[in-house]
Amino acid sequence: MMKYDPCEYCDGQVKKQNVRVDHWWKSKLVVIENVPVGVCSRCGERYYEADILRRLDRIAQGEVASVRQMKISVADYRRIMAA
Repeated sequence: MMKYDPCEYCDGQVKKQNVRVDHWWKSKLVVIENVPVGVCSRCGERYYEADILRRLDRIAQGEVASVRQMKISVADYRRIMAA
């Protein structure tokens, strides 16, 4: 089990949690669930192990089949505020 140092931003305690990651690869967004990362209990900063980041890239590149697809809405803030 990975032991984390205190958070470099707020000195909070970092513990491993399974989280959802919105991971971009080029212009493609892939949502990956249940990713084990270190998360600061105080400020929420995430700490990724190098091998996890490599695996996220492989998943985003399509080397691993997706479990399901989801539909998302995209809004343009500037256009909305100009109206």
